[in-house]
Amino acid sequence: MLDIKEIRLFILRNGYLLIIAAWLFTFAFLFNNYWSYYSSPHGVQRSLESDIRSRQKAFNELSADTALVKKLMNGTYSEETLKSIYEENYFVFGYDSVAIGYRMVFWSTNTVQPPVFEGLHAGVTFRKLPNGYYVMLCHPLEQGKYLVGLIPVKQEYAINNDYLGSQFYGRSAIGEEYAINVRPPGLPVLDLNEHILFYLHYDPGKSNPAPSLVSVLLLVVGCIFVLIFINLFATLLAKSLTPLWGFLFLLGIVLLFRYLSYVYNFPMDLRTLNLFKSIIYAKDEVFRSLGDLLLNVLLAFWLILFFRQHVRTIHPPVLRERWQRWLIIGIAGLMMFIAGQFLLDLIRSLVIDSNISYDVTNFFSLNEYSVIGSMSLGFIAISFLFFSQIVNYLLNQLTDFQYRSKYISLAVVGLVWLAFRFNKPDLSTSIVFMFWLLGYVLLLDLLERRFSEGSSTLPFIVWMLTMTITTSAVLIYYNNQKELEQRERVAKNISRQRDPYMETLLNDAGERLTKDPFVRQFFLERTQDYKMMLERTLEDKYFSRYLSRYDVSFYTFDEEGQSLYNHDSTTLDELNKRIMVDSRLPHVMGTDLYYDERSFNDYSYIGKKEFTRFGDTVSGYLFYEVRSQPETQRPDRLYPELLIESGLQTPDQQYVELYSYAVYDKGNLVSNHNNYPFKVKLSPSETPAADIVFREENGYSLLYYKASRDKLVVVVKPTRNFLEFITLFAYMFCLFLLIIGIYSLLDLLIKARLRISNLTTTMKLSIRTKVQSTIIFAVVFSFLSLGVATILFFISRYRAENAEKLSNTVNGIAKDIEDVFYEQRMFDEMDMIYDSIFLKSLSGRISEIATEHNVDLNIYDNTGRLQLSAQPLMVEKGLLSESMNPVAFYQLSKLNKIQFIQEEQIGTMRYISGYIPLRDKGGVFAYLNAPYFATQTELNQQISTFLVALININAFIFLIAGLLVLLISNTITKSFSLITEKIRNVNLGQHNDVIEWNKDDEIGMLVKEYNKMVQKLEVSAAMLAKSEREGAWREMARQVAHEIKNPLTPMKLSIQYLQRAIANDSPDVKALSKNVAGTLVEQIDHLANIASDFAAFAQIGKGNNEKFSLSEVLQSVTGLYMSNPEINIYFERQEKPYLVDADKTQINRLFTNLVQNAVQAIPEGREGHVVISMKDEGENAVIVEVIDNGHGIPVEVQPKIFVPNFTTKSSGTGLGLAMCRNIVEQARGEIWFRTTPGVGTTFFVKLPLVG
Repeated sequence: MLDIKEIRLFILRNGYLLIIAAWLFTFAFLFNNYWSYYSSPHGVQRSLESDIRSRQKAFNELSADTALVKKLMNGTYSEETLKSIYEENYFVFGYDSVAIGYRMVFWSTNTVQPPVFEGLHAGVTFRKLPNGYYVMLCHPLEQGKYLVGLIPVKQEYAINNDYLGSQFYGRSAIGEEYAINVRPPGLPVLDLNEHILFYLHYDPGKSNPAPSLVSVLLLVVGCIFVLIFINLFATLLAKSLTPLWGFLFLLGIVLLFRYLSYVYNFPMDLRTLNLFKSIIYAKDEVFRSLGDLLLNVLLAFWLILFFRQHVRTIHPPVLRERWQRWLIIGIAGLMMFIAGQFLLDLIRSLVIDSNISYDVTNFFSLNEYSVIGSMSLGFIAISFLFFSQIVNYLLNQLTDFQYRSKYISLAVVGLVWLAFRFNKPDLSTSIVFMFWLLGYVLLLDLLERRFSEGSSTLPFIVWMLTMTITTSAVLIYYNNQKELEQRERVAKNISRQRDPYMETLLNDAGERLTKDPFVRQFFLERTQDYKMMLERTLEDKYFSRYLSRYDVSFYTFDEEGQSLYNHDSTTLDELNKRIMVDSRLPHVMGTDLYYDERSFNDYSYIGKKEFTRFGDTVSGYLFYEVRSQPETQRPDRLYPELLIESGLQTPDQQYVELYSYAVYDKGNLVSNHNNYPFKVKLSPSETPAADIVFREENGYSLLYYKASRDKLVVVVKPTRNFLEFITLFAYMFCLFLLIIGIYSLLDLLIKARLRISNLTTTMKLSIRTKVQSTIIFAVVFSFLSLGVATILFFISRYRAENAEKLSNTVNGIAKDIEDVFYEQRMFDEMDMIYDSIFLKSLSGRISEIATEHNVDLNIYDNTGRLQLSAQPLMVEKGLLSESMNPVAFYQLSKLNKIQFIQEEQIGTMRYISGYIPLRDKGGVFAYLNAPYFATQTELNQQISTFLVALININAFIFLIAGLLVLLISNTITKSFSLITEKIRNVNLGQHNDVIEWNKDDEIGMLVKEYNKMVQKLEVSAAMLAKSEREGAWREMARQVAHEIKNPLTPMKLSIQYLQRAIANDSPDVKALSKNVAGTLVEQIDHLANIASDFAAFAQIGKGNNEKFSLSEVLQSVTGLYMSNPEINIYFERQEKPYLVDADKTQINRLFTNLVQNAVQAIPEGREGHVVISMKDEGENAVIVEVIDNGHGIPVEVQPKIFVPNFTTKSSGTGLGLAMCRNIVEQARGEIWFRTTPGVGTTFFVKLPLVG
């Protein structure tokens, strides 16, 4: 029973866990609400203000360095100076006044440019530029020169995608709830001069900010400490009350915790963390996120583990009726099927209903959620293993361990269970699961005993392999299902011919033409000449370059819907009906752009713009249709991912590059991608009749999607199930090892009570464990070392290859562009080539060259200003400025290098960029720049392929190493076990065998030394035995002499006195003779007793063993003292006879001596009590207790109590207790005592029992 004292003691011993947890929770609260810079609006304000002021101070210091500023303005700065300014967290620009404005003579970045068209004025201003918010610092110099600084405050691009996001500069933790206002409301942010730059507005309803990583880690660790405390208390309940009470307490705590976390967001609002958001994974209200799944699985694993460890198994009730037993057997079996099916559905949901990738053949598709999901799978598998062991043991008890009956019962239950799932779509999966479960239970029965002992390595490996193979197979099965659904979506997207880059350009064109006053003026003029000018202007201004490959038609209507000089009779109603009814993808980019496809090479985008005047009065409508030409196919050119809005790219666009695909129109191949050998023409028999058909051909999986009567899309993927299984097997095997390692570490820490001093005593590593750990560490270390080194080599080589490829491309393009400029120079002076009259023709030629070489091109003049670009949106959207990269400009213009390649970055996208001068007659007239995007994707594919191969190879090596570890460690430990057993059996009193070892190794050296030791030990034992015998005889002779001498002295004196009396004729000679005779008889009897004691001690080793009842012997001994009125002796006799195999006479002498000592130990004047009791010690031994209330044994003599010839009495040989110990040892028993001086002594005798 658990009392208050035990609870108080438990809290005193383990309360430190709650104290540590409380401190961790406190620190988490303080850090999240006070210490972090984003904990409050005032904290964010102070952080931004401090950061801006520090950078403003740095710019002021640079401005004060007149020598440096002079070099920057004159262009005499060094390369080191440029690099140091280039790497600063603010931007520097130098301007010189010219006749028509300002000329930029220095710049430290090409991502942004100060707005100088309004004029430069000394001071500090706050500006909204195309790519974000900046603090602009203007420092006037002499002679109309200015040094301008831009301090980035917040990045805010016109395009939002994975690479371009909106965030505060250097303060990514500040969320969307904070906005910048140029006027109140908000908290003012001041510069160094205490002038207001902007207002920081906080909107708590816009976003629920996630807590900081530090506070989350502190909360998690604090919760772990609380859970450890709860686990220890549940363990106390299990030991003090019953294990079931401990489990029920733990179950209640877990349910309460999850209820509070679901309903009241305790201990924190988990929904603010990405892990707990349903966008990643959601199944139902219980498993509504990946984080909830992980928490629930971990808590269930904890409960099952506690139940298995403390309750161990379910003991069935006593059942009188046979049908009751079979009913419980059926329920228990059904529980196993239901639990297995539930976990199977959970795994399916984790794969199918999530955005988590488990494609282990594509390493870079995996992320942190893949790892967490895989860990959840691992805990699910281990939980089912432990749960099934519990239920299986219950089934064994119910069937009296009749395995055949159990298997038949499980099969019948499985068939009944299948009958209820007959109409389910996954019936085949359920059938496979039923057979798997039957085989799994068979394996449980084969390995349960060895596995439950936990000391054998083989069952552990078998279960590891079983769980790994099963989870890998299930994952691959559901992965294939998910991949087929994904491939079907990809096929549908391919069939629609969408071009996200084109949609981006059309969206931009639509936004700009809406604001164009020239277009608005048309709906006021409404003349035919104006209409012709409008069409030419729109084509040249908004639908050139990339869009020039499409046919563009314009339709204009007045407010009444009447046509305004259109080329055909299409009406406004017809266009409205077409875009609202016929379009497959209405509202591609808002409400004014629609997609219409009629066949593979016949598709178009239709835009609609409504123009108003005088507020909301409609003045007219403009429709523009961008239609593919017959020769226009879906472009293969890699469009810059930076320019694609995140909403434009289809969800499965990222998977397109994983497949080979082809598009057939009326059976003829019209487009194909990647390297699968598609047929040029498909016969009618090869064209599937159904809309979607899957086929397996020559190691490939083909999906046929019939988009329309004439259009067929074929998407192909290599069949790599075996490769995927091997790779996934390696992943899951390592994952299971990691889970078991984490569990073992936590178990070790809990047993050590989180004290380092206890770890050394708790953690005991055997030689076997050390050998296994060393070899496994060597394998893992070699794998990591080889992997890291090879990946670094791949990266280095790939960068070099890309640089070389880009260099060759740029040099080839430079020659083509120089020819274009040469042709232009034949008609005009070189100084006039950038005139607006010729830019149009040059731009068209440059776009053609860029398309031909599949690159993006920028051309800068010899002052570093952008003149032509194949991607003008890069500048128009504020991703780049019109200035050349300053480092590249310095390398080409100052150092006169013929080529320069470097890595650059826009947003979070990194790419390499090549620069080369364009020359004419030996002089440089321009600089060519070719940025090379998407290199990281290609690099990731190469590294992923390598890692998959490396993991597969190392998985095989790991398995071989594991077998070698077992073989080597077992060989070594077997040798040590042999030596240990021999050393354990070494005995001085018997012959010790030497060890036969034929190998000349380290163990052989140990064996040789052991054999030498055994030989020396035998010699030493013989000498010691001889010495002990001689010593014993000397001691015995001394004791015998002493004992005999004691009675001889009074005998001699009595005889001498009698002789003197006879000689003197004493009258009382007769009486004296009688007294002397009595004395002599008494002393002779004493000598006889001494002789008997020594004879008995000498005869102890020559016992005559027999089987007899110990109870009867004790009853006989007790009867000898029953007549003594001064002693109360009790014998607590038991029902059992307690049969022992020993010398009955010596056992009788043993207990007679102990009882005699107990009687003699009682002092005079005290009523004596001697109690003899018997109790079981296990199943094969009995303990006899002889208890007295005598004076006890003094502390100083207790160590010598069993030494021969030692006695605490004034008479006696001192052989009593020594003889008792020898008798007990001869009977293979033990004897010890417990005494309290002045209170009494208890002697314990433990003897083995026989059947």
